[in-house]
Amino acid sequence: MQIPKVDLLPFIAPLFEHYISLHRVHPHRTYCYAKRGFSRLPIIECTRHRPKCKEGDSWLYIATPTDADLRRLGKDEKLYIGSQTQDRMFRGDGLDGDNFHHAEMRKGNKFDTSVTPVAFLQSGRTIEIHRISSAAVAAVVTKTRELDFLAPLPRQSRTSRKHLGYWFEQYMLFVEPPPLWRWNSSTATKALPQILGSSANAA
Repeated sequence: MQIPKVDLLPFIAPLFEHYISLHRVHPHRTYCYAKRGFSRLPIIECTRHRPKCKEGDSWLYIATPTDADLRRLGKDEKLYIGSQTQDRMFRGDGLDGDNFHHAEMRKGNKFDTSVTPVAFLQSGRTIEIHRISSAAVAAVVTKTRELDFLAPLPRQSRTSRKHLGYWFEQYMLFVEPPPLWRWNSSTATKALPQILGSSANAA
C-alpha cells in the first residue's frame, strides 16, 4: 500500500516555540572548534529565546526565514528540519557554548554548496528556528484522523539517536526530501516506508 504523503506542518504549527533567531554573520570575527576539526568559521550573531534542549528531551525543529507562516511555508521557506535530544547547536572553543554552530545546517545541502545559512544571512535576510516537543507531535497524531497512519511511529523502539523526534523528522523528509528542505542533505531512512507500509497492510 502506498504511504500517504501528508504535510504535518499545518497540523502542528500552532504548537511550535520560537527558539533561536539568527541575525547576521559577523563581518570580522571567526571561531574554531578544534575537537571537530573546524577552524576560522564565521560567527553568526543570534538570540536564544528558550532554554536549551536537555539530554533526554526529544524535539523536532525547523529553520525558516523570519516572518514565515509555519502553517503554509513556501518552497523557498523550508530551510532545514532536524531533531535532537539535547542541544548541540552551540559550540566553539572559548565561547562558553553561546556561539551558534550547527555543522550540518551550516554546510548546506550537497546539491548546491552555495545555498547555506551564511550566504542567506549575508544576503540581508534573517532566520528563525522553531521547535516542538515530540510528545506534542505524537498527541496531535493520536487525535487527528488524517494522521492515523502515523500511529506506528510513537511505538518504535527508541535509542539516543532514533528517538521519537527522529521518526517524525524522517517522515517529513520522506514527504519532502532534500533539496525541498534547502539545507538538508540526508533523505529519509529506508525503514520508514516498511514501518508504515506493514502497518497499513495489516489494517
